[in-house]
Amino acid sequence: MVKQSSPLCSLIRKLVLTFLAGLGVILLFAFLGVRSCINRNLALFTTTTSPRNTYVVNLKGAKQRPFLAPYTVSADIDKMGEPYVSNIELHTAWDAFDLSFELGFPEIRWPANNVVEFYRPEDFEHGNDVLIVQNRSGKPLKCLFVEAGHKFLIVDMRPGASLSVRIPRPRGDSQWIAFKGVLDDGTKIPPYARDYRRYRRGDNCTYLLSVLESGSSLETRMTACQ
Repeated sequence: MVKQSSPLCSLIRKLVLTFLAGLGVILLFAFLGVRSCINRNLALFTTTTSPRNTYVVNLKGAKQRPFLAPYTVSADIDKMGEPYVSNIELHTAWDAFDLSFELGFPEIRWPANNVVEFYRPEDFEHGNDVLIVQNRSGKPLKCLFVEAGHKFLIVDMRPGASLSVRIPRPRGDSQWIAFKGVLDDGTKIPPYARDYRRYRRGDNCTYLLSVLESGSSLETRMTACQ
């Protein structure tokens, strides 16, 4: 005699099957979403070339707001058609509340043949400060990534060289400056970040960033803030 299953057992079996099917669909969509995020973070989306055609900067990653996983934007640089430096992380958006790269830095320009800037024009509506960069390391500087309102990549800077770039004047009481990089011999310039207090908002300020032989230092020199 075959024992028939009770209505309760049949209901439990259906619920289990429904749950497993739903879980499978969720896992499938999660897998597809993560794979999409990975592909976005590897995809090339913009290429820009220096005025003298010496350097080519390739931007890759996801410039939009994140979906399921953090979105990053990084840069690969070629010099005279050969790989020069790769995987320089420019921007990371961790969630939908973070500023995306395409909104924060929609424009690209070259202030000099070895300097590329990622910026937003309206950031200069309140004026600008000046950032001076000096290579006092005694060695060629291969690449320096600077964040000061905008984002800058400085490459191939010879020993003793100096350059200046305009940076947006902050709306608040402090100017955020951060940088990291590497010398031509592979010596790393340690990551550095600091808020510089401004006591008089209406005045222009000049900041001096010196890359020294022992590593790096950031000195602040105020021109009209004193």
